[in-house]
Amino acid sequence: MKRPDLIVFAKQPLAGQVKTRLAQVCGADRAAEIAADLIRQTVALAADTWPGEVYLCGAPDACHPLFAHLADDLHVHLAAQGEGDLGERMLRALRLGIGRRGAAAVMGCDVPHCDAGTLEDAYETLARGGNVIGPAMDGGYYFIGLQQAEPALFAGMDWGGHRVLNETQARARTAGVEFRKLAMLRDIDTWEDLVCVARCCPALQPLAAGCSPGISPLDQRDSS
Repeated sequence: MKRPDLIVFAKQPLAGQVKTRLAQVCGADRAAEIAADLIRQTVALAADTWPGEVYLCGAPDACHPLFAHLADDLHVHLAAQGEGDLGERMLRALRLGIGRRGAAAVMGCDVPHCDAGTLEDAYETLARGGNVIGPAMDGGYYFIGLQQAEPALFAGMDWGGHRVLNETQARARTAGVEFRKLAMLRDIDTWEDLVCVARCCPALQPLAAGCSPGISPLDQRDSS
């Protein structure tokens, strides 16, 4: 069987440049801290669960202290996403991974609550020659694993839209690519997402602490 790579995509957790929708509620600095913790938890999950090699692929590059720390502590490889839109960067990363192992997957850092069984299922499917996709509740996907890096799945996609998953699946059918679907998960992009997911995920509860229902952290800070 193949031994596919898992490539974790992460953006440097810099205030004002990450989790901008989250920052509308909790502020840019706090949003960056949350982004950093989501990266830590996701990479730890991947390193603990994925039987193959794990790559932490950073944007705009891998030169960030958090990335270096995770690489040393969790023994994952560091790489840069490079230039281009999200589709171009994922396609390039998958091509490299497939070139190394015959199959590869890309996973985002918005779903550290993904359970180990889901990743194990994805690995087994890829190792046996299948393709996988992990649908997200917002209409996108948090995981994609392929045997061949098919450009049609990534070119000219509206990555900020709500039809990414449907469009990807339609393109896959045209290209003759069959996907096994993983469990649907909720991406953490907004404060509402974080609070909702944290209710069922103890590891995320500290990130959502300090806020009463219906009141944003900024509101609480201003009223204190």
